[in-house]
Order: sequence, then structure tokens, then C-alpha cells
Amino acid sequence: MSRTTTVVLLTLALLAAPAAAQPPTAPAPSTPPALQLEPIPHPDLAGLEPAVAASLRDARTVLEGLVAAPEGALPAELAEVYGELGQLYHAHDFAAAATASYRNAARLAPDEPRWTYLLALLDQAAGRLPDAADGYTRALELRPDLVAALVHLGEVRLAQDQPDEAERLFHRALGVARTAAAYAGLGQAALSRRSYREAIAHFEAALAAAPDADALHHPLALAYRGAGETERAREHLARAGSVGVRPPDPWLDELQQVARGERWHLLRGRVAFRKGRFADAATEFRVAVAARPESAGARIALGAALAAAGDRQAALAELEAALRLEPQNGTAHYNLGSLLMAEEGRAAEAAEHLRAAVAADPGDGAAHNALGRLLDRAGKPEEALAHFTEAVEHLPADEQAALDEAALLVRLGRYRPARARLEEALARLPDSGRLIHALARLLAAAPDLTVRDGARALELAQKVHTARPEAFAAATVALALAELGRCDEAAQWQRRALEAARAEGPAERLPELERTLAGYEHGAPCRPPGAAP
Repeated sequence: MSRTTTVVLLTLALLAAPAAAQPPTAPAPSTPPALQLEPIPHPDLAGLEPAVAASLRDARTVLEGLVAAPEGALPAELAEVYGELGQLYHAHDFAAAATASYRNAARLAPDEPRWTYLLALLDQAAGRLPDAADGYTRALELRPDLVAALVHLGEVRLAQDQPDEAERLFHRALGVARTAAAYAGLGQAALSRRSYREAIAHFEAALAAAPDADALHHPLALAYRGAGETERAREHLARAGSVGVRPPDPWLDELQQVARGERWHLLRGRVAFRKGRFADAATEFRVAVAARPESAGARIALGAALAAAGDRQAALAELEAALRLEPQNGTAHYNLGSLLMAEEGRAAEAAEHLRAAVAADPGDGAAHNALGRLLDRAGKPEEALAHFTEAVEHLPADEQAALDEAALLVRLGRYRPARARLEEALARLPDSGRLIHALARLLAAAPDLTVRDGARALELAQKVHTARPEAFAAATVALALAELGRCDEAAQWQRRALEAARAEGPAERLPELERTLAGYEHGAPCRPPGAAP
């Protein structure tokens, strides 16, 4: 093997920079000023069942602990705590405490429609119609297909004497789901305009969709009376009852789960997991599973905590149980596939689960990246590359996804696309040391000479070395100098790399570094070999 060939082998290992070798980073941005959050009124818990009162006290303890923690909590996590506290208060009819909790959650996570929507529900129930309208409108900006928000905003517009706007909203809701509540809303709008025949048609459609909703017989009776059909009006008035209709509303349905305690243990477990207390997280998730054994989400969370704690077999069992409950659950498929990737002889199963995860959510960049790695290992580079590209599209801020894609392009000999993709990734993540390092090595030693740029490679390599004066970075500076024909300086930097490598270990690195040094010391030409395409 020639001295120049050994240089090429060293240079094209794009991921030679260890993950710990983080880059020159920009100064951390100053912490934004704290959001103005509302104090949560303490409701009187006297008279509640002991278990319910204990859940509410426990919830406040978790919240106060997070708010008071010196390291602070992530805004999204704190929003989740406030939001779930609001749900707990909401479920037990403590409207003032729930309202303040939802407001805080919405301020902390303005792009999460759930808290804004639930707050609007409370505002509507309390007669705060302008606030309710604003809340539903904001929720619909974030989730235009939210049927419940469309129907409830239509109800608010009816109460505000805006029947035309209400009808538009009810028709939008029907375009998403043929729900009885939207037909009923259209009936009320038509009734307010004294369009009795139209109202009859809508109320009949609502009853056909929800035959048990006997409360609808009363407005239908009014419509028949207005149309002059007094006998039909008396018939429906006699059948009027108290069972109404509401649109499908999974977030409102969640309140019962929160009241049972499962969701609160999930939240406590997530807090423990984030802090690296995996055994504590598993304990909380086990309580959540015991509270609601049919919850796939609780089992997925428990599986994640068990895997992080090192109990892989128990983790696999929980994830398999989650999939028996929800066979199309993309998160369970992804977690299971990721675990199976490391199991001997189970690559085919892993691929099956990762493909299911991608099918469940084509925008899941992590699943695309994991599947790409598995296919790459299986000798299917083209299919792997397609998934790496999808991963980068959906995870533009993930440096590992960009590195995986670029590394495969290099192995396929597609050096120019590899450079282009690294340049794009670096434009998005200008402080990523691993991307800077990968691009520096490619610019210094790509076999396609038209891809090289020794001067820029040197600039980038020196930047990495300034941030991390370690062996790998010094060797890349030497490589860039060699590309520029500055062999003596390349040798000096390679000696620096050798000295650092002896101190850092392991010793297995030394022979390759020494052979490369001999090539530099031999003098010109020391440029890594290559050819024009």
C-alpha cells in the first residue's frame, strides 16, 4: 500500500470526528425574559374523594417542583404540566383553576392547539364569547381540520347573531366529518333565519346520524310548527328529551383518563426520564399501565424507560404488548424496530417494524434514518439513500441524519452531491463541528479533484481544531495543508496529531497516523491522489 493511498483511506472516513467533538459553538443566546404566567388559585378540596384530592395535591407538587427547579424546565414540558393540571381541574369542575392553568400552558406553547382549544371550551361555558371565539379561531389556525373547534365556533357565532358565519363553519365541519352536531348547528342557523323547511332537513339529518339524541326533537318541533305542520310538531315535542349531540372531541374525552390518574403518572415519568432517572421513570410508567392496562401510550413509555435502564427484554415485551393494543402505532413500531436493530439475527424484524413506522407517519424523520441505516448495513445502498434523504428533509436540524446521508454518498463515489448536501446542512447548522469536520475532509481529499478546495478545507479544519485541539482535528489540518502542497507544514501538524493521539489513546490509531506522517515527510508531492471525473 503506497503512502498516498493510506492518506485517502484516512480522509474519506467522514465520521472520523468523534461525536463528543462538538464544534465551535456560538455563544449561548441569552435566556428570554420569563413569560408572564398567572398564579393558579387553590381550590377547596374538602368533600372530594381522598384519591381525587391526593391526585390534585400531587399534581401541584410536580408543577411547583418544576417551576422551582434551579435548572428550570423546557417550555414545552412546563406547558404540558400546566395543561395536564388544567385538565385535572377541568375534569373535577374547578373552572377558575383550570382556566388559569390552560392560559399558562397556551402562553408557554403557543403552537400547541390543545390548550387553546380547551381554554375556549371553558370560556364558552362561562359565557365569555369573544374570548371563546378568539380561542377557537387560534386553534383552527393551528389545526384547520379540528371538527370540534369548527362546530363550537359556529355555536358561538350563532350566539353572537352571526348565522351566515356560523353556517360556513358548520359546512366546513361537515367537509371533514359527517357529524350530527354540525347538522344540528345548521338546523339552528336555519331556524334563526326562519327557514323552517331547511331547518327540518338539517335536524332530520342530525337525528339520522345520532338517533339517541332526543334533545334534537325540541328544535325540530319548533321547525315543524313554523312550517305549519302542527301535528308533526306535537309528535316531536312529545319525544323531546335531554340527550344532545356534541362533535367528536378526543381532547375532551381525555379528561376522564386524566381523572383516573394514568396521564399524571405518565407526566411524572416523562419528567424523571428527561432528567436521566430511568428507574424512577419506569416506576411511574408501571403505575400508569396498572391504572389503564389498555393504554398503548403507557406501555410505549414504559418500554422506553426499561430500554434506557438496560432491561431490553422487558422493553421488547412492553412494546409488543403496545402493538397488540394498537397494531398501527408508529411510535411503538419505531421503538421496537430500533431495539431489534441491535439484536443478533433480528434485522429482518427490525426492518419490518421500521417500515411500518414510516408507513404510519411518512414525516417521521427518525424512522427514515433508522431504516436507512438498517438497509445500508444490509447492502441496499440505493434504498438506504432514499430514506436518508427523507430523514434530512424531515429533520433539517439533525446533524447525524445529514452525516449519514453524506457518508453514504461518499461510499457510492458521488462526491459532488456529497459536498452539496454537506454545504446545505452546514448552512442550516453553522455551528456543527462534525459537519464542519466532514466537509473539511471531503474538500481536502475527495478522489474527484473538482470537488476539492484546499484553502476552504484548511479554514474549516482550523476552526474545528480551535474548538477541539485533539488528534483527529490536527490530522485534518495536516490533510488540508497536504492538498495545498504545503508538505512541511502538513508534517508538523501530523506530528501534533500523533502526540495528541498518544495521550488520548487508543494505541491502535498510531500506525496509520505514522504512515501518513511518513508520506508528508517524504516531501512533494504529498497531495492525496485523485482524478478528474
